[in-house]
Amino acid sequence: MSAIRDVMTKFAEQTTMHGVPKVINAKSSMGRLFWSLVCLAAGAMFCLQMSEVLQRYFSYPKKVTVEVVPTPVPFPSISICNMRNLDVHILNTLNRMFIEDDRPFSNINKSEHEFIRAYMKKVAKYAPLFWNYQDEYPEVFQEIFSRTTFSANIDPEVIALAAVQLEGFVVNCHYAGHRCNKTRDFYRFFDPYYFNCFTYKAHEPTDIEDNLSEGIENGWSSILLSGSGMLDKNDEIRMLPGLHEWRSAVSASEGVRVVIHPPSTTPYPFTEGYDVPPGFSASFGIHPRRNIRIGPPHGNCSDKNPFGDGTERYRLMACQKMCMQHYIVETCGCADVGLPKLPLQANISWCRDDDNFPDECMFTASEECLQLLMQLHNRIKCARSIKSKITKNTTAMEACNCFPPCDEVSYDVSYSLSKWPSAGYEGDAAYFDVFGIEKFNERFNKTGTQGKYELFTKYFNVSNREESMKDFARLNVYIADSNVVKTQESEDYTRNQLVSDIGGQLGLWVGISLITLAEVLELIIDLFRLFSKHTYRSVPVIRQSIKYKDKRNGAEMNYDTRYSQSNGGPHARYLHHGHSIPKHPPELPDTSLALEVLFQ
Repeated sequence: MSAIRDVMTKFAEQTTMHGVPKVINAKSSMGRLFWSLVCLAAGAMFCLQMSEVLQRYFSYPKKVTVEVVPTPVPFPSISICNMRNLDVHILNTLNRMFIEDDRPFSNINKSEHEFIRAYMKKVAKYAPLFWNYQDEYPEVFQEIFSRTTFSANIDPEVIALAAVQLEGFVVNCHYAGHRCNKTRDFYRFFDPYYFNCFTYKAHEPTDIEDNLSEGIENGWSSILLSGSGMLDKNDEIRMLPGLHEWRSAVSASEGVRVVIHPPSTTPYPFTEGYDVPPGFSASFGIHPRRNIRIGPPHGNCSDKNPFGDGTERYRLMACQKMCMQHYIVETCGCADVGLPKLPLQANISWCRDDDNFPDECMFTASEECLQLLMQLHNRIKCARSIKSKITKNTTAMEACNCFPPCDEVSYDVSYSLSKWPSAGYEGDAAYFDVFGIEKFNERFNKTGTQGKYELFTKYFNVSNREESMKDFARLNVYIADSNVVKTQESEDYTRNQLVSDIGGQLGLWVGISLITLAEVLELIIDLFRLFSKHTYRSVPVIRQSIKYKDKRNGAEMNYDTRYSQSNGGPHARYLHHGHSIPKHPPELPDTSLALEVLFQ
């Protein structure tokens, strides 16, 4: 123990740690007490400061830097939907069927168009119940007779044939001064409310002169047919069941629904976007923004949709909608037609699916049919209730593990409207552009669309040109500012700062530096050596004296044999009259019995 005390005393006297030598070398008890208190106070302050430093580091703070940089970004995708979701010729055909026939459901297969047959069959299935129970259950029929119900029960490909087509919707299109290639640049997708929608995806410029610059003349421009002036006018009130949304905030509107979103992402027209009425020119100024977020533990971001199959670029809205669908399937046992279906739940039926309705419901409002209708309504209410609860419940949304993308390009949009086309010469120029240059009517002068051609030729004529142009709208989407607002998250307190602060606190309060740490390492080595030496000397030794006669020269010799029980087994050491054993020791006499006793 004295040796250990000596080592510790020597360290305390020579260490560069402030205060400790003062305690050892103090000449009086009061001095030793004073310096001891100083050291304790400094140590306490060091511990307090260190706890704050560590607490700050493990809170993983982050900082946000915002800068404006002239970085090129991709031109956004532009998705457009006609708010009049069905083709005008189909709507006029349905309208005439209800006007001319007092019993339109008596022969639901008389139409040649597949959609009309499917539509009439679905309406006929609910008609007897509607006539008998409309006054008693108005909310039920409000939910049942909706576009989304028909979207869930009629094949989307059949609906797509009757919905607005690209050639009858997009009159012309220009991007960066060049005509669009409609076959290459547009692709169709199905929306349960708007039916056929189309996304324009800008191709990359092939020439340096084609690179996008600021200004409306360098963006994307298109003329669209979005009005309903071509529809038949009725003398009395008429509604097409299921094609009019009762009490809906977006029903009975006409125009274009526009969604501007990042390329290779899924748009959701019913949730996001802008309405452009016919007879106006809408300008969308794009202000690109790039958001770079930091991942765990400093922040939450993700590049992978936990509910998707990884085939499309990650988007926060898509993840949240898929999570909502997951909750609906788990709770209601069916899927909401207004939300994307999950890859692993492709066989789950829609909540609005009425496949279990028997055909007899087309002829009678039986109790069984009413019960089936109520079950259908309960499934719809279940899905609506889950969507409402999850939207309001932040805990449920957090459990979805949907986080913002780690690297995202978004677009801030400024939207303005102006009357278009103007009266007079410029209005005539717009009319000539549509019907003279683009020859819009002539697109339908072919087999299969003769009915539409006759309708358009009758309505879109020179004498009616001012009224005709009120059914068209013009869209302009352009880069309003080529400078990108870059928002980047980063660590606010790094490991280097942590090490620096720890070193500063050590130096300020207890005077410890890197040299002091080397001294502590030397102290540990000295103590280890001292302990090892003490342990080696304390090993017990058994000694045995053996007489031996050397056969080579006849001399008698004494050997001392020592056995030490260490390192897990006995070891023998031989001494020849106090000298070390020769390189080839002589053969020892048979002392196996004695050795056996000692080795046990």
